[in-house]
Amino acid sequence: MGVVVYLYQGSKRIVALADPAGGSFDAAGDFDRVLPEADAAFPLLSQVDPYDDTEFHQSAMPDLISDIDRLLETTQHGPEQRGLLRLRAMAERCAQTPDGSLVFIGD
Repeated sequence: MGVVVYLYQGSKRIVALADPAGGSFDAAGDFDRVLPEADAAFPLLSQVDPYDDTEFHQSAMPDLISDIDRLLETTQHGPEQRGLLRLRAMAERCAQTPDGSLVFIGD
């Protein structure tokens, strides 16, 4: 199943986000195979536990977007890149959402 990410405002899940590829989406996924492990170059993404839940709050979004951008530079076209682009869109929205957070759900 892999890691799936949801955007929350407080306890309310935000759905129907604008997809960078067109249309809308409710969650991001498909990028767990490219998640860095214990890598200082990716201080937030390397904290994501593929087997447990990880939450980042609104204040962490600039650093998370920076991690995503660096990872996108090395990710080939395909589902992983689409998943990272959706994750980036979620992080941008979260950065502007009062009481926003991204919750990474591992399997």
